[in-house]
Amino acid sequence: MGSKNNWNADAMKGTLISDMENEVLDGIRKTATDGQGGEKHQPSAISPQTSDISPQTSEKEPTKGVQTYIPISQYMRLSNQKLTRPKGTTLAILAAEAIALWLDVQEGKVKVSATI
Repeated sequence: MGSKNNWNADAMKGTLISDMENEVLDGIRKTATDGQGGEKHQPSAISPQTSDISPQTSEKEPTKGVQTYIPISQYMRLSNQKLTRPKGTTLAILAAEAIALWLDVQEGKVKVSATI
């Protein structure tokens, strides 16, 4: 690359890449020292973790992230339910409660009428 308008494109390219590399390395060093990463993982890539989400038991057990797709109408209904719950209730907590109830019904532990 030659110079255009008195700019040295090769020198600028090298500087931009160098600056970006330094920024990435600084981020890696910061993550290593404070233990907080900004990485996002797909639920299938998440290893089991302990959580307070389990609504059926008071003891902690490993958990697994699950991703699902629901119609927007159901998402809106779920979001409205979240608004009626105590602060700190998340959609993940509501989904875990719903799955636990569904499993209990499927296993015959709970009978469900038209409304609960």
